[in-house]
Amino acid sequence: MSSFHFLRPEYLLLLLPAMALIWWLLQQQNDESKWKKVIDAKLLKHLLVNPQNNHARVPAPWHLALVLCLMIVALSGPSWKLKESPFIEDDTKIALLVSVKESMLTTDIMPNRLSRVSMKIEDLMKERSDTQAALLAYSGTAHLVLPLTKDHDIIKTFAQALDPTIMPLAGDNLNDALLLAQEQFDKKQVDQKGATLIVLTDSISPSQANLAMKNGFGKEMNVILWKIASSELSSASDFQSTADILNAEVVAYAGDNSDVAKVSSLIDKNFKNAAAGDEGKYEDGGYWLLPIIFLLLLLWARQGFVAELWRRS
Repeated sequence: MSSFHFLRPEYLLLLLPAMALIWWLLQQQNDESKWKKVIDAKLLKHLLVNPQNNHARVPAPWHLALVLCLMIVALSGPSWKLKESPFIEDDTKIALLVSVKESMLTTDIMPNRLSRVSMKIEDLMKERSDTQAALLAYSGTAHLVLPLTKDHDIIKTFAQALDPTIMPLAGDNLNDALLLAQEQFDKKQVDQKGATLIVLTDSISPSQANLAMKNGFGKEMNVILWKIASSELSSASDFQSTADILNAEVVAYAGDNSDVAKVSSLIDKNFKNAAAGDEGKYEDGGYWLLPIIFLLLLLWARQGFVAELWRRS
């Protein structure tokens, strides 16, 4: 219930006039307070006779108070969960930023790191059949290989074709890669809060992340640093420092598909967090109160209930 909130909280202000009405009705039914104006208080307590069964009945105004409160709460739109999409396909969008440099040909992960990148991309695409993905390659420069597409076969084909020999300049220009990916999302008018950038690399430079932030890389961007290298031959501190700068998540390479599952869950988390900021995507839970309200209103059919509600002493 941590996400519980009201879709229309302004309706809760109706509780004030509702409570004022209940207070006025209760005052009209207070025999003692009215008789005190005309009879001495010491004598009054001997003259008033309270019905013996009053303690067993809830005064009608309190019943009305309960009904009004429930109605106002229902109108305010209590909500605690997102609407379920009527469509099977998801609307998540990702950008795959592949580091294509000489070190990616290291064979600590067989057959080599770059080959493993294409395999991990293929596994991720299999798990996320409806996700739109863009493919970018970077070394000394950054290049768009494929814009956002759902054609995962072509993503697989182009990822397998990546090689350091086709890159125009050697290096590790993460700055340009991040800015280019952000630019692609801007062109497609993609909600950056719900999209995810996935950097697949064996090493990373915190200084490049700092440069990207200075050059306008958005703080709202969701970034995953997928470390494609053995733990013995990669710098955990560099990845963590870069993650701190970009507010990113670090996912370590795994021989099985556990890293793929983690990346997929982070993609879902980013998408749902963005949806959580859109009130239109929350389910209105006020209708759950309607049966209770109708059951309480049935008591109004009891003989004399309305007369008791407006009774004046």
